[in-house]
Amino acid sequence: MKRVLLILPLFALTVVCVAQTRVVESSSRRQPGWINGLEKDYIITVGSGSTVQEAQQNALNMVKEQIVSAVAENVQTTSEMKVQETTVNNISSYLENFATTTTTTSGPVPFLQGISLSRVEEFYWEKLEDRGTRAVRFNYHLKYPFPRTEIWKLVEEFKKRDQEMTRQLDELVAAADNITNLDDIEKNIGELRILADYFMDGRKDKANLGITRYTNLYRSIELVELESGLGELKYALRLGDKFVNTARRPTVRSECARITSTVNNKDHTLIKYDYFNCYEDPENNILVSYRFGNNNVQKNFYFDITADKAAIFVNEPIRLTATSTDEGTIGSSQISITVVAKYDAPFTINKVELELSGQPPITIDNVGQKYSGKGNHSLTLNINQPLNAEATTTSGRRISMLSGYIHFTSDKTGERKTYRVYNHTYTTSW
Repeated sequence: MKRVLLILPLFALTVVCVAQTRVVESSSRRQPGWINGLEKDYIITVGSGSTVQEAQQNALNMVKEQIVSAVAENVQTTSEMKVQETTVNNISSYLENFATTTTTTSGPVPFLQGISLSRVEEFYWEKLEDRGTRAVRFNYHLKYPFPRTEIWKLVEEFKKRDQEMTRQLDELVAAADNITNLDDIEKNIGELRILADYFMDGRKDKANLGITRYTNLYRSIELVELESGLGELKYALRLGDKFVNTARRPTVRSECARITSTVNNKDHTLIKYDYFNCYEDPENNILVSYRFGNNNVQKNFYFDITADKAAIFVNEPIRLTATSTDEGTIGSSQISITVVAKYDAPFTINKVELELSGQPPITIDNVGQKYSGKGNHSLTLNINQPLNAEATTTSGRRISMLSGYIHFTSDKTGERKTYRVYNHTYTTSW
């Protein structure tokens, strides 16, 4: 009985000392000797997770962090050993910060992209179970080769990369003042955002400031009409005091016109449209818009469907003035007509024909009188054909009327037209 009593206390002590977790599964029967150790030219890490895959990835992340830390330490060492540019300390500071924020994606440090499980020399994992809660976790150990010679290679690689990205930052910021293609704004903003994520020092602020400058450029874009004819619109994009271009196609719409084509040329955009369904409305327009970033750039280009139209009428009495008389005959005379242009389009009067009661038709050819602009225009012509004074006079008569035709041509379209003068009042000087 004494022997039994001695064993019981020893057994109780053993129970107390046993760990609260136990290994229920592992990648090998025995734990390798390199676990939790140090070996020259190797990085030995361990990662934990709720699955073996998560533990494995966390272990690989630890490898990346140690490599970044090693590079940071050696960058700092070189800066202390010899005088270098100020950016060296920025690199070291950046690397030290990055070492604590490394993620599964290699992030902005290019040389981390070469770190993968395929280079792992040895590994060992364990599945652990909590004796009390039965919760399961995995530990994943990695032995990763990392010789000293590779550190210096990575140091130089990182410094070179950092200098290249600093130069890229300077070039992108300077390019904001010389934009000729609007598509470069979005492209450069995208590159600056990458740099803003990469840098962790004052260059980050510089990159963000560059993004703001480029974004503000969108607000300075305007559409400028170059020249237009009815059915055709030509315009250009202007940024500040210079014309710029873009490969983007505009959004074009109109309430009445039908857009038939939109052509992007290097220095302008040409839009052609059919205005057949448009009424004579001063508000007729074509809306052209672009979307740049979060900004809408748009403009209404107004058009006048009467721009090429030529139409005339006569609303004031026509006046005949004698220039020579001979015994009841008007040998020669002048006719004055107030021609009213309905539209602004230029036109040319070619011929005038008049019909007075009791007289042969009066024809005046080759007039060739040009006019432009809406409103009243004076037309004075010589009549060399003799007129009967008694038959044509308006003196003592309540009203006298004549008829005839005014033939004219639209200077823009070449279309020949005729205005009919019918029972229109006239006066004479005799």
